[in-house]
Amino acid sequence: MIAAWMLSAVLFTAFAGAAAFCAERALRAVGRQARWPWLIALAAGVTWPVLAPVIRHFLPATSTIIVMSSSVPAIQVVPDVAASIAWTRVLDAVLLAMWVVASAVALGRLIRAVIAIARVRRASRPQVVDGVTVLVSDTAGPAVVGVLRPNVLFPSTLLELDAPLRQLVLRHEQEHCRARDPWLLMGSAFALALVPWNLPLWWIARRMRLALEVDCDARVLAVEPDTTRYGQLLMLISQRERPTLLVPTLAASRSHLERRIAAMRPINTPSRRTKIAVSVAAAAIAGIAACTSRIADVAGPRPTIAARPADADSTKPYFEFQVNNAARPVPGTGDIQYPDMLRAANVSGDVLVQFVVDENGAVMPASTKVLKSDHELFTQAVKTALATMRFYPAEVQGRHVKQLVQWPFVFTASNSSASVGIVSRTATVRPGTPIRPEPPRNANQPYFEFQVEKQASQVPGTGNLRYPDSLRTAKVSGEVLVQFVVDANGAYEPGSLKVLKSSHDLFTRAVALGLPNMRFYPAQVGGKAVRQLIQQPFTFAVSR
Repeated sequence: MIAAWMLSAVLFTAFAGAAAFCAERALRAVGRQARWPWLIALAAGVTWPVLAPVIRHFLPATSTIIVMSSSVPAIQVVPDVAASIAWTRVLDAVLLAMWVVASAVALGRLIRAVIAIARVRRASRPQVVDGVTVLVSDTAGPAVVGVLRPNVLFPSTLLELDAPLRQLVLRHEQEHCRARDPWLLMGSAFALALVPWNLPLWWIARRMRLALEVDCDARVLAVEPDTTRYGQLLMLISQRERPTLLVPTLAASRSHLERRIAAMRPINTPSRRTKIAVSVAAAAIAGIAACTSRIADVAGPRPTIAARPADADSTKPYFEFQVNNAARPVPGTGDIQYPDMLRAANVSGDVLVQFVVDENGAVMPASTKVLKSDHELFTQAVKTALATMRFYPAEVQGRHVKQLVQWPFVFTASNSSASVGIVSRTATVRPGTPIRPEPPRNANQPYFEFQVEKQASQVPGTGNLRYPDSLRTAKVSGEVLVQFVVDANGAYEPGSLKVLKSSHDLFTRAVALGLPNMRFYPAQVGGKAVRQLIQQPFTFAVSR
């Protein structure tokens, strides 16, 4: 959800800005330049919300969402899920459109300002002032214009100043050139155009500009330590000229002017030590707050496909994705008899069953569950065969384990023959001739898992789910089993979500909100992408 991502980015940037503010106070107290905290905060505010989901994908999480690929029958419709998903999609589309429009406007203003500065530069005349080649302008300055080839823009109204004052003006602008401040300001303007909705970033950019000016003032005063005369010069220029847009300038807003003059005052030793200690502590607290999972983890916990946890119930069977070697049937076992009555009537059909294969490769009788059947006689034939069927047991790290298996049995009859096939990913078991899975009888229906040659599978890193904050804080774990359709383009088909089982409504909502952002490699039949109905469990687990 873009709205949640934007909110997290704004909160992260606000805490990063608070940390930069406190760090600046500490650096000023020890007489150091303080542009760097603001530069770091600006860069972090732009890049971290984008990088955090990528970094989160490769880091372990204290809470995980385990996405499993098992199928379970029964259907229960969750009310308002579809409406909630539709509302979220509309909100995301509106926010994205507003973002594009705002960025276009901001970039337009930036381009317009650059063109205006270039026009002022062309209208200015080169002149040597106190041994320095400058551009003299009748309308703008003092400032630095240009990024690749910066030049000092000197206003003609300041030519009448005494030579010592003119030299102070020139030195200030030359310091901006040496420090490459035009690069920093152009970069900050471009960053604001990329994410204009991040309001704390605008404040950080403004504070960075002030920090650049104060640092420049400090370098000038290190050579010309007359703070009284320098402060009077600042006030004189602020009254005469208007700052030039988007470039470092000696003239600044009145609020900045007051802070620049205040920064020239010395700090007495006792209060300086206290100020340093308090500022460093506050900066550390703000930085830690910005990096907490609630703020910095803008993507939320990522889906993780993981093996069974160590503390899981050992009596429960493994799912197929949790084993190293899946259970597979032993050829020649489990003779399936086609019901005579149905064969004589040329009746075809299929049976989908679920059962557990134990450590010895036998089917556990009490575990057999029929998920779908076209006729009771087909069901009885399958149950009779399962009693004598044997499997090579599933393995985990060389150890035999129980596994939950699902098998479709396809019964096909014709005037001349009848056959029974067991369709699986790994084998076709006789008796009977191997049968190609048939497509849905209704063209509008999606394919089932056993009807496709290549099943739909999730694209790694897509559809990150957010662990509900209240449940994560309370260390509540749970699971949600859902059924939905993946279309031929590999996208979740809106309105197809059905919740088969859920331990909490908030877990259900998290899955419902995450599914529209999931992407899949679509199922295939005959090399052609098709729609598939899949069932997928999501397990939410909090580390203890």
